[in-house]
Amino acid sequence: MKHRFAKICPNANKLLDSVETLSGFMRRVEKLSTDPAWTSLNWSPDEYKGDALEALVEVLITLSPIDKRINIVEYRPHDNKIDGSDMGIDGYGLSHNGKLHTVQVKYRSNTQKDLTANEDHISNFVAKTTSSPKYKDADMTIFTTAKDLNQKVNEGMYHDRVRVLGFRDLSKLIDNNQPFWRAFRTEMGL
Repeated sequence: MKHRFAKICPNANKLLDSVETLSGFMRRVEKLSTDPAWTSLNWSPDEYKGDALEALVEVLITLSPIDKRINIVEYRPHDNKIDGSDMGIDGYGLSHNGKLHTVQVKYRSNTQKDLTANEDHISNFVAKTTSSPKYKDADMTIFTTAKDLNQKVNEGMYHDRVRVLGFRDLSKLIDNNQPFWRAFRTEMGL
């Protein structure tokens, strides 16, 4: 795993011990995001939640190079935070057809709510991708624990260019998937 979370997570064993579902992972993330072992590092609970999901998504993508549902190979996390602000792209790779592919990862506690353009800063992701000379024609995917991206926003603002793997989609991929959870624990140094 290339994501920083594998190196800085002070409680990886507490996070992943006996976890076998996305909802179980989320319960642990919520609880441990306020753990003094984390907050003493001057990191916020939201940073813990986001980094934990970004690490999970990295492992899922890298373990699934032939899975058409994911459609990403050669994935790498992208550190694009400036002064603590999320500038949009969390990772990048290639689609199966060889086209560049950008990724945004959004942890949300409410798994029944759709993401929105402004409140969830999705426009940062789309703007960073489409305004970059390198990524302007890239495929875009959001991995999220939210339900989905608001469909009117995706159609009206983003012209259906943003693909979303929401809570239900991610659950189907990783719930009770023993090889995935074993690999995630190994990548986290357990």
